[in-house]
Amino acid sequence: MLPPSTCQACHREARGSLLDYQRGATCLHRESLLQCDICERFACAECLSVYDILSGYDFVCHECARQLGRNPSSRDH
Repeated sequence: MLPPSTCQACHREARGSLLDYQRGATCLHRESLLQCDICERFACAECLSVYDILSGYDFVCHECARQLGRNPSSRDH
């Protein structure tokens, strides 16, 4: 599947700095949007971050990152 030309989170066109993903102090420039490893939406650099969860290059959108960071006692089980 080809990535869309707009971010599926903020709906802005994917170009320029929106394709410069940060991993700590390192900038990872991509030619197209990256996909969240959890929800699989394609997101720009402002809506997706690179985390070191399992592989060191885990791509997680901010919405999924907030869900992962929830207090375990607040989960609906």
